Amino acid sequence: MSVAVTPVGTTYVPLLEAELLRWVGSGDSLLELACLDALFPPGKLLRPLLCVESAKAVGGTADQVLAFAAGIECLHVASLIHDDIIDQDPVRRGRASTAEQYGLAEALVAGDGLSMAGIAALLSSGADERVLHAARVTIEALRRMCHGLMRETEIRGDLNCGVSTVLNVMQAKTAALTGAACQAGAILAGASPQQHQALRRYGEQLGMAFQIRDDLLPYTAEDHITGKTATSDVANLQPTLPALLAYETADEADRNRLTTVFRGGTDPVAAHRDTFAVLTRTGALTKAARMAASCAERARAELTGLPDSTQLARLVTSAADRRR
Repeated sequence: MSVAVTPVGTTYVPLLEAELLRWVGSGDSLLELACLDALFPPGKLLRPLLCVESAKAVGGTADQVLAFAAGIECLHVASLIHDDIIDQDPVRRGRASTAEQYGLAEALVAGDGLSMAGIAALLSSGADERVLHAARVTIEALRRMCHGLMRETEIRGDLNCGVSTVLNVMQAKTAALTGAACQAGAILAGASPQQHQALRRYGEQLGMAFQIRDDLLPYTAEDHITGKTATSDVANLQPTLPALLAYETADEADRNRLTTVFRGGTDPVAAHRDTFAVLTRTGALTKAARMAASCAERARAELTGLPDSTQLARLVTSAADRRR
């Protein structure tokens, strides 16, 4: 099977792609084909790149963490497959999602298969204390992710759940794993506790900036740029950060408009249009963008004193300013 490669501005992407192929296979079975289809062409490879760059930031090398970083990407993409099933999203990265292309049962198995490949990759470097410590950090983050995903389903349609609730969901669903990717890379490279804890905090704040921007994309970018369906959140009655910020400050008429949308039964295109209008009138889009920028600044501050954090600082900028 030939795999299309998306060029990204880093020398580690080809190495990570080769490592992913090593752990998933070449497409000789339906399971491998479905897993490869979910992995390639790759997305931003943010988490494995964070793992590699965090190792470098404390004086380590890519070779020390490459397999582990690939394992994190397998686990992340597995969660995306299952997330698309939960949300019934037909599109991922600009093309058919795994469930849409292969079927629901096949997508569930592909997600499980990628998870198992990811765990195998995490533990492939042996059983020394660094590897086990990094694996424990990563698996704990994945447990938090599951709690975040479940909480997200619980608050559907609930505009009264509050901004703090959705921020907690973001922390569990996204920030925990980005923080773990950084911390694990640093641990594997022999970082001091102060260094790997700082990198965990860096990754968590970067993850928050990234996820806030993700919540903004349905209202600030075209579908062909994001590779996602702009109406997904309103169709699933998912109260995202901009919607909750708007609901807090909206007048009665706009609150009623949002309530109607999140009660369900409205055509998704019309629901998206009405929500966008309210978000614009209330300034919620601007406020959410400022929150993303604040998280990015807090992430950047955690890099102070690290030996080589130039690339990590650049990743902060790209996460905070992302348009796709």
